[in-house]
Amino acid sequence: MPALKPFEAYTQPSDTGFPGLGRRRVWKAPDVLSHSMVVLTLPRLFLAAQSGEPKPETVAAVETAMDVESVLGPFATVVELASIRRVKLDLHTNTVHIDHASERNGQGRASITLGTPEIADEVFTKLWRRLGTEFSLRQYSSDPWTAARLPVAFMAAAIAFAGIFAIALNALNDMAITHDWPAARVLPNWKLVCGVGGAAVAIAQITLYRRLMRPPERLELFRS
Repeated sequence: MPALKPFEAYTQPSDTGFPGLGRRRVWKAPDVLSHSMVVLTLPRLFLAAQSGEPKPETVAAVETAMDVESVLGPFATVVELASIRRVKLDLHTNTVHIDHASERNGQGRASITLGTPEIADEVFTKLWRRLGTEFSLRQYSSDPWTAARLPVAFMAAAIAFAGIFAIALNALNDMAITHDWPAARVLPNWKLVCGVGGAAVAIAQITLYRRLMRPPERLELFRS
């Protein structure tokens, strides 16, 4: 792994040199849950503090202003794209976590929570494009055995229980008929027990299939 540069080495010009040179991407509340606005430019990512849905004139100003930070105010979080070390997309919470170099303590994290999976995918994809080919994608999924353990255990228990219960019922039925016991009329049929056990196993198989075919839990961008 290459040595990380000091934070000062990530310093870049203030923003896009001319409006329109590399289209800015703007996402705002309520599509963004964690911030009122997220702005992606060529050199930087801006995160405006959560204060509700921004006014249309504020959005218009952000899209055309030479200095985005002056529009968003001093409380906005600014992340230099060149300082980003890793980006993670949590598919369960629709949250993008951005690990980056920080002037204060050497490292920092900015997290953006989006309202829908589609918006989260869009933010993650656009950010990846801006970061360029230095970053590669990695997928993380739950361990297959961990996901399959409970359904497999349930299937094994259902098969064992149905088999033992069916054999015991069959033997009791034979004895009740041979000795003309009244219990022969109330004991369940072993075929019914096998049918119930088979249905339980089928449900467990469906659960097992869904768990094994589950999409990855998170995506991660890292420097190649």
